[in-house]
Amino acid sequence: MSNASAEPPAAPTDPAALLPLFESAFNNRDLDQLERLYEPDALLILAPGTVLTGDQRRARSREEQHFLPIKVAVRHQYVAGDIALVINDYVHEGTGPDGTPLRIEGTAVDVLRRGADGAWRCVISNPAGLGTAGPAAS
Repeated sequence: MSNASAEPPAAPTDPAALLPLFESAFNNRDLDQLERLYEPDALLILAPGTVLTGDQRRARSREEQHFLPIKVAVRHQYVAGDIALVINDYVHEGTGPDGTPLRIEGTAVDVLRRGADGAWRCVISNPAGLGTAGPAAS
């Protein structure tokens, strides 16, 4: 007989805890938990000028093609009241659909906001940061 596992937190009450929750949800392909880490009207900036929000952003999460495991490391975090800026390095590494090794890395810039419930959620996610993310040179 197994015990029911506890419901994962909807969103963290400490901004530093959001990225580890994101990493876990992404690596477990838990799209419901991923969505709980974003505000409903959050922006996903795929590249300068390419912004998804609402249903488009949610659909992108479901259609994420590589879903290579991710490792995230916070580089800087700045909090001003109910707003946080988080700069983080990430690496996706694994095997691509054609069986070749694939590594995608970058530095993301995310803006979080603390809601009325005290939980922090992502309101702007910019995975490419100031550069362009893509496969690393071998």
